[in-house]
Amino acid sequence: MASKTVATPKVEKRWTLEEWLKLPEGPPFYELEDGRLVEMPSPRIEHQRLVGQLYNILDRWVEEQDLGTVVMAVDVALPTGRGYIPDLTFIRRDRERELIGEDGKIHGAPDLVVEVISPGTKARDRYKKMEGYFKARVEWVWLIDSEDLTAEEFRRTEEGYLRTAAAGPNDVFEPKALPGLKINLSQLLSKPTKRSGQRKRSR
Repeated sequence: MASKTVATPKVEKRWTLEEWLKLPEGPPFYELEDGRLVEMPSPRIEHQRLVGQLYNILDRWVEEQDLGTVVMAVDVALPTGRGYIPDLTFIRRDRERELIGEDGKIHGAPDLVVEVISPGTKARDRYKKMEGYFKARVEWVWLIDSEDLTAEEFRRTEEGYLRTAAAGPNDVFEPKALPGLKINLSQLLSKPTKRSGQRKRSR
């Protein structure tokens, strides 16, 4: 059976949010910033393992507490016209009908986004996308470093994002957005951290 060829989007043209939402399912995957498509790099194994484990924990927690819905790598059409694909997105129960569209995508500012950052995406996740989430009035953002196994939580204020929780690789991450939840990233992946003075293996 012949394989179906999918046309590559014209990255150089200016795109609307509506056009972005109608892009065929990837790969490749694109996000939308200021009318331009930004191709997302292929994730590494460590990144995918961490995203999967975090999804399992968050999904189970919000289900047990009846808090809302957690989705993984779903298009989020922000009210500012930007379109992002966070690793994880949380929508509170009372906002599900408002934000979750019939197309299975998120339309509006979610309550929490989680970005698992890798070396190739660190600068964009930490600066450009944080700016985008702030302008869209996303209340909570978590940045999880897949290399260092560190976690940071930020809450939106009128002056900017305020860091409300942080944890090192062997610490317990206790986010304010979901009180009572505790996450130890090293234990989650059964990955002991390197001792000081230990040389890194070449990649």
